[in-house]
Amino acid sequence: MNRPEVRIIQSQQEQTQPANIDSWEAEQLLRKYGHQPQQFSTREEPQQPVDNGLTFEEMVAREEARLKEEEIRRQQRMNGPRPTTFNGSRGYDSEVKYSSDEDTGFGFKIEITTDMKIPKY
Repeated sequence: MNRPEVRIIQSQQEQTQPANIDSWEAEQLLRKYGHQPQQFSTREEPQQPVDNGLTFEEMVAREEARLKEEEIRRQQRMNGPRPTTFNGSRGYDSEVKYSSDEDTGFGFKIEITTDMKIPKY
């Protein structure tokens, strides 16, 4: 009885490379896989009063959440849509939606940037 012979030709490897996707294709992929519309505001929210009944861990967690929210808001200001027809220094609201025309199959990116409040639905 002959024993099976095993030869290793090449070791198994996995390679990960960054994908070169243009913005239009990225938007289409986000729409295809159910990405939700983006909505954010750059307006400052009023500060909550300090509650002295909190433990140290709760105060640290609250401060970390506040710092994280500020960082997210700063990133949205830098990378998000900006107003072009009005001065956005007093804050503005922005909303991005994706839609398509059923008849022609064209996809649309609808971007609203305004100095008025956008209702959340």
